[in-house]
Amino acid sequence: MSVRSNQIREYIQKASLGQNKATRYFFLTEIIGKKVQTQNGVTVGKLKDLVFKDDEHYPEVTSLIVERSLGRVPWNVPWGNVVDVTREKTIIQDPLEGKYPEIKHGEDQLLLRDKILDKRILDIEGFDVEVVYDIRLLLVERKLFVVGADVGRHAFMRRLGFGRIAKSVLEDASKEDIIPWRYVQPLPADLTGTKGDVKLNITREGLKDIHPEDLADILEELSHDERIHIFSALDSEVAADALEATEPRVQREILASTSVERATQIFAHLSPVQIADIISILPRDDSEEFLKILKGDVASKVHLLLSQHDVPASTLAMPCFLGFPGDLTVEEAFTRFRDEARHCDVTMYIYVIDEKQHLRGVVDIKELLQADPKSRLQDIMTRNIVTVAPRTMRGEVEALFRKYRFRAIPIVDRSKKIVGVIREKDVFLPEE
Repeated sequence: MSVRSNQIREYIQKASLGQNKATRYFFLTEIIGKKVQTQNGVTVGKLKDLVFKDDEHYPEVTSLIVERSLGRVPWNVPWGNVVDVTREKTIIQDPLEGKYPEIKHGEDQLLLRDKILDKRILDIEGFDVEVVYDIRLLLVERKLFVVGADVGRHAFMRRLGFGRIAKSVLEDASKEDIIPWRYVQPLPADLTGTKGDVKLNITREGLKDIHPEDLADILEELSHDERIHIFSALDSEVAADALEATEPRVQREILASTSVERATQIFAHLSPVQIADIISILPRDDSEEFLKILKGDVASKVHLLLSQHDVPASTLAMPCFLGFPGDLTVEEAFTRFRDEARHCDVTMYIYVIDEKQHLRGVVDIKELLQADPKSRLQDIMTRNIVTVAPRTMRGEVEALFRKYRFRAIPIVDRSKKIVGVIREKDVFLPEE
């Protein structure tokens, strides 16, 4: 089974900037209070809240509560009547007969703003974890999902109206600040705006190991038709990461409904190791069909990976890694990391190289976080590096991973030039 790709969230964040209209992230506080307009440009009120349907994994928004002026009763606009949601406004279809259903007095609904914001989050043992300062939402093909609870400092600052200041003063929000909604227990029936807590199904310590890849998880939870529809709307690069991230059952289902032409485009964004991992779980007839579309060096490497237990390191190599010059400051390295990491296969280490790509040292990303921003990479790098040659066999590489517990090992040629990196997950065979 493939390990989920860290790049998925980066690609979806690109989509939130408008580069992929099918998929966008929002925070609840970014859209609450903004105007609600009809398609004809008539402002009917402001977005007051979102009604959602509780779900074991990712709840879906079912309607909007629109607050109207002059004390008039708020409207309950079904989600099917929503045309678009942006950070500036929400657009809805023109109401039939000039109005939408009004909120009934005493009607009990699950409201994100009213019942979830500012709630304490308790872990499975009842210990206080954090407070829900914001809710992360994911718009996918005109469906809006609740994907996470934001408990970070950025969310707290946004709530106080200091969002812009937070961006300039605080470092980038950690993914650990977003608790994926799949770790939230079903909400209690008596939950109100002032009563009850949000509870998790894991311990507080367990939160440290959460690495949310929301799009892949949502694909796994949708029905067959919805899954195929959404996957077909993704561009090939995003689709490639989503495919690698999903479980084998879903991979088989998606590929069974994917044309050869579309698969060719998707495979172009995957390494031979990733392609072999996916093809290996397919029925024989399907795997042979997809193997036919592979060409050249990629085809030979995939065939080798599927047919042999022991293969050379060059076959397992990931060609895209972070190689920075040693005179770069830590502060400059962070800026460059943010620009380049989303396109790389290996992001847990920065490899320090000279102008001829010779490997001089390595910096663990955790060490970078703790270093003085003015320090240079050559001052904090580890110089005693464990490397392998392109011809080193998988068995030897596996032994190194077991001995040193690295997450990746660089491949260097005879001149000490770095030519690729092997990830730990690509070395150990599934049956092991």
